[in-house]
Amino acid sequence: MENVSRMAIMAQKYESILERTKDMTFSWAMAVKLVGGKKRLERLMQEDKVRFDKPFGSTNTRWQFVASDILSNIKPLPAHR
Repeated sequence: MENVSRMAIMAQKYESILERTKDMTFSWAMAVKLVGGKKRLERLMQEDKVRFDKPFGSTNTRWQFVASDILSNIKPLPAHR
């Protein structure tokens, strides 16, 4: 019973994090780290699973990824043995 309520609390926290980060952005480097690599991030971009923007005009503008999209696509760490 305790395990079920612990999971419910974790689910509420996860939903709260996603809700609070919907107006925040991550850089390219941070997004790559969180989702598990450049290729995975590029695939998520192609599949429209993450929203992103690269402001037009200057060659050195930063990529901006919607934080909640990145967080909802984090690759889980491998289980420790």
